[in-house]
Amino acid sequence: MDIKSLGKPIWNNCLGVKLCSLSLHKKELGEIQAEIRHIRDYNYATNIFAQNGARLGKDYFAIYPEEKRMFDFNIETSKNYRGKFRIGELMRLISIMEMIENKIKTMQLYSRESAVLFHAKYGFQSDIRQFSHRDNTLNAISKDTRFKDLAQKAKLLVKQLQECLTGAENRELCRLTSKLADEYINRVKSVSAKENPKFNQGFDMILHRETVLSQREKFNELFKRHGIDYKI
Repeated sequence: MDIKSLGKPIWNNCLGVKLCSLSLHKKELGEIQAEIRHIRDYNYATNIFAQNGARLGKDYFAIYPEEKRMFDFNIETSKNYRGKFRIGELMRLISIMEMIENKIKTMQLYSRESAVLFHAKYGFQSDIRQFSHRDNTLNAISKDTRFKDLAQKAKLLVKQLQECLTGAENRELCRLTSKLADEYINRVKSVSAKENPKFNQGFDMILHRETVLSQREKFNELFKRHGIDYKI
């Protein structure tokens, strides 16, 4: 794509936070507009609109500048545009630009079980904190007969849970479960793009700035593919 045809982000300062607005041309949709607005306190919203005024997607998130972290509450593509135009990916790229421009160290979110692979695609890792999420995750992996070695690891962790006596031990098992969940997610991805993890409940995930920087070539290619004049 010719660099002259790329849309350049416009940055505005709001309460010490840099917010992006962006105009892009999409072959299937024509001119689309993306804009981030301050809602209240630390809360912001990205909205993407088509040329006819239809909202294509929205992303509600918070930025905590002093803590150098973001929290993504909900990213959602409008029903009629799902699975066709990569609107979800565009919103994720905008959030990553926000992360870079505001020097954010981590972006956190709670992922529904159906969205874990989507978030993992953009560098998010499992960050399981709630014991119920841990237990459900281990149960799901232990029952997935596609990967017997990972199922065995999950069963061993379940056994350790039964012997767990302290809060510190419980938290350590959350960490180990997060590590196993990432291994499981990567295994599922390696088998087939159409395969899905068999989670029956979601859990917390986290994206580190260092991960984005280490994968800058991948993200820069995605920016270009979406017609965004931006490089990490």
